[in-house]
Amino acid sequence: MRTELSNNIYFGASFYDSFFKKLPNKDVKNAVKYNKLGKTLASPHWNRLALGVAAITTQPALDYFNPKVDKDTATSSALRTLVKIPVCTSVGFIVRGGTYKLVEKYAHLSEKEGSTLLTPKSILEMKNLEKAKEALKIHKNAASTCFALAIMFFTNFLIDAPLTTYFANKLINKHKFSHAENDNKRRSA
Repeated sequence: MRTELSNNIYFGASFYDSFFKKLPNKDVKNAVKYNKLGKTLASPHWNRLALGVAAITTQPALDYFNPKVDKDTATSSALRTLVKIPVCTSVGFIVRGGTYKLVEKYAHLSEKEGSTLLTPKSILEMKNLEKAKEALKIHKNAASTCFALAIMFFTNFLIDAPLTTYFANKLINKHKFSHAENDNKRRSA
């Protein structure tokens, strides 16, 4: 006897079988180009930028057309979101990019390659070079993410919030002023 949850899971599996398995399976002809693109998009700072672009294309509209709030609140919320996303995305991109470059510069397997300052001793002592390279890659991603999170804890309060407030207030005041001018023109006509 199936429950609602098992029916949903079964539907998901049957959807996968019926849709994705029927798609043609093509070989990638220029794998080098796609691997380079994948490596670029997988880096933390480019990933943050991609999330910011996705957010700016959807979130302001969701705020503006929110039926649960009045028109003025929806408008000011959409305007604040329109300012917040580029500010926060820019700061996040810079911080994540900086920490990623920092870790790239100071985490190597040997002194010949560069500084080993941020390389854990356990990775430096590995005998298998392939396993050491893979462990170092994982370490670099984890370390750059941890450094970025620690730094962004402060930048959120010191940079993001003040800039967002400043530019959002400017934009909202400009919108209200132009809106009031339009109302006055309509009344006088």
